[in-house]
Amino acid sequence: DNSSGVLYALGGSGGGLSLYLDKGQLVYEYNMMFIERYISRSKDRIPAGRHRIEVTSTLANAHPLSPAEVVLKVDGQEVASTTAARTVPAAFSASETFDVGVDLGSTVSLDYSERRPFRFDGTIHRVDVKMN
Repeated sequence: DNSSGVLYALGGSGGGLSLYLDKGQLVYEYNMMFIERYISRSKDRIPAGRHRIEVTSTLANAHPLSPAEVVLKVDGQEVASTTAARTVPAAFSASETFDVGVDLGSTVSLDYSERRPFRFDGTIHRVDVKMN
């Protein structure tokens, strides 16, 4: 009920996105190159057990810096959402990676930087990434 740690992270402190649990709450952060941070946190804790977590990001258009709607779902139910007013026009970084279960290198979120690499203390069975 109080699991913590990064589920996945892409990029780093200079820009990126991260999905993590913090004392059982699901949190998503879009770090727009230190300029802006868009954070969404579930109201309730995710209970212990196996769950399906989905993150859907929908760009408003294909133009650079376009906004994006981000929706978090747990077992098919929406638990949080946010709007990133601007998104990174190309790539976050040439030196950061896509990490699963941990945030290696510089951390995407300032909120867990002192707990780095912020390893997830549960089990991740599978990660799927689909681009539309």
